[in-house]
Amino acid sequence: MLIKEHNNYHNSNENATNNPLNVVIQKYLGRRDLPIKGGFKTTMHTDFFSYYSPFESQEVLRRWLLHSYQLRPAFKEEAYTWSYQNTSVFHYEWLIGRNYWMEGINSSLLIKPLLLFYGLTHLLKGLVLIEDPCYPASVEVLAHGVTARKRKRKGYTFMDDEIKIQKRGFFPHFSNYLFHVEHSPGEKWKMKELLLLIEGMASLYFKVRGTEDLYEVYVQDSFFTIQTSKQIQREDVESFSKALENINIPTEHVTNVSDSSITFKVKSINNDQKSLLLKHNDQFYLPPSFPSKYCYLPELCIHYLLLYNLSMICRYEGEWWGEVISQQFSEDFPMIKTYLTIAGEKVPSLFKSFFV
Repeated sequence: MLIKEHNNYHNSNENATNNPLNVVIQKYLGRRDLPIKGGFKTTMHTDFFSYYSPFESQEVLRRWLLHSYQLRPAFKEEAYTWSYQNTSVFHYEWLIGRNYWMEGINSSLLIKPLLLFYGLTHLLKGLVLIEDPCYPASVEVLAHGVTARKRKRKGYTFMDDEIKIQKRGFFPHFSNYLFHVEHSPGEKWKMKELLLLIEGMASLYFKVRGTEDLYEVYVQDSFFTIQTSKQIQREDVESFSKALENINIPTEHVTNVSDSSITFKVKSINNDQKSLLLKHNDQFYLPPSFPSKYCYLPELCIHYLLLYNLSMICRYEGEWWGEVISQQFSEDFPMIKTYLTIAGEKVPSLFKSFFV
């Protein structure tokens, strides 16, 4: 009987591999060469989460959580309770999140945003337990915390699309607890603003869209000149100065103001400060988010916002999404494809510092 059951097990795997439904799944995921055992796709991949290997043991994970809580005065007294209570939650959030992420990396572009977004969400939900051990304390923090505007089919472009941050929800919650960043309710971000904050996207943006939406910058000795395509108002002086301070370029005073340019006297600008500017053909630029939103935004927050919007489009705007991915006609396509490739490899490394 044992031998018969063993043979049946192997037969079921063969049937699963040759099952027409599984062949469709393989084709849909763009991985026809991979076997599917028992209806589940198996694959070999580069382990982008190798730093997490020790914590796959729930006992090691529990000790790490205990140590983390003991370091935080607010949780020190109940560190043992919280560590025991949250170990399995953290473990399964990261187990599911890593699987979503790796499946997303190996999937076709058609469904990649969905898998990556859900993977990122699970990883963040596990991590937020370090700073908020009672998460979720209310149903309010279970919502995404951001909303996408209604699509306009005629003339719609992804790069000009925007999302709005809500007062409550998971995004403002983890931004505050993990990065101590508070967002104003109703704060809006355009996709092109977020994409330009991702390392490796600026050069492609210049090739696809040029410099139309950007501010030209001229740096000479201790003078910093911003050239705009619109007339500079009195209130712009203060907002420009404050935005420059946010990227560690403090201004001393204004030396010149014209209809379309403003020059600040600043302390000498080093290469590290220049690296915060966009550069194309030896010309420096400031992004379209300047000056209103030119401030620190953690990279994991940027990826959450981009993947959220892409996943919503993937789910609810099937016709538009299908045309962009299959026809490869619009200028959105290379930006989306390149971003998803960068995100797939970069995001896992952004969690590494939490486990060191």
